[in-house]
Amino acid sequence: MFDLDRDRFCQTLMRIAFSNDSLASKAVLQSILALSSLYRDGLQPLAVRLKDAALQALMVSVNAGVDGVDAIGHVVAGILSCCFEMQLKSNGDIWNSQWVGHIVGVKELIRDIKKPCHHSPGSDISIILNWVYYFDVATQFSLRHWRTVLGCQSLPELIFDPAADTHCRLQTALARASFSTPVPELSEHAPPVLGLLGEICGTILYPWDSQYHSVEYQDYLGKLETRLETLQPSESRVGNESEDYIKITDLFRLAGLIYLERASKGFSGQSTKVEEWVNKAFAIIASIERCRQPLPIFIIGCEARSDGRRQEVLRLISKTQADPRVRNMHELGDLLQSFWVQDDLDLESEVEYVRKVSLVVSTCAAVPIFV
Repeated sequence: MFDLDRDRFCQTLMRIAFSNDSLASKAVLQSILALSSLYRDGLQPLAVRLKDAALQALMVSVNAGVDGVDAIGHVVAGILSCCFEMQLKSNGDIWNSQWVGHIVGVKELIRDIKKPCHHSPGSDISIILNWVYYFDVATQFSLRHWRTVLGCQSLPELIFDPAADTHCRLQTALARASFSTPVPELSEHAPPVLGLLGEICGTILYPWDSQYHSVEYQDYLGKLETRLETLQPSESRVGNESEDYIKITDLFRLAGLIYLERASKGFSGQSTKVEEWVNKAFAIIASIERCRQPLPIFIIGCEARSDGRRQEVLRLISKTQADPRVRNMHELGDLLQSFWVQDDLDLESEVEYVRKVSLVVSTCAAVPIFV
């Protein structure tokens, strides 16, 4: 989660869980208990029963109509259910993409009722919407690269082919459609740097797109880069920032700049501009003990060309993993090491950046987690 005040966030969840006797509030409480049980004791019958009870309460509540406080309860329970599935996947208990479906459901609920987005930034509800937006952006990045025809032309067997399963085909189509369309006003509740990263993931075109060479689009790319370049850490949060928070915010900013330059221009070689951003990013990596957000680590880690820098990235992942509140990050480490192998083999930088990232991400049997 991209939020500094974790205590306030937890208090907000508990207030929603005990706000009334509605099915939505009960679903939030059961989701909290299910996730807590999973973290404490691993996958066992109690955690599964609590999760199933939460989902059942949500389904009954939806049939009765959703609005007001209940709507926020549905949003929270949906994301907690997503966290449950992600924890199972990270632990190796399952190997599927069910967690994506929970985010799709939450986004569609917000689109349908609209009202949740109409809250002042910094309010309790705004914190929840910031949480949703972070999940949205990180998952959008995953789906942008995972098993698309464009990214896997060199290895057709990796292209996702759901033809044998109609249900799976429908789920995939709904997920890609959902993440291709932003929820209006949702980004207003996120730090500006996350909003810009979401804009990059949602609107960037590849060089082979027919609109790519238009004057308007090239002007847009320049303005987007300028907005990221000039963004100050103080703009990304109202209140007192810790030094680590400012550094993590800057990692997101630098990751956004690197990805924008690489993906929009389609090259994987070196440039003075990228090298400057990479040097700044690795100076930050060397100065922090942990980073709970996998997305900037992945984007920046892909730029590690030397053994020393690769060891720095793996050190950061290992240190972060030592925090019991953090999911297992072995998937992130595996993806980076796969990318480094591909990068080392591509001596002349002939493989386009997007294809290289997509090929590595697509080796995952299920949608990889960058949340």
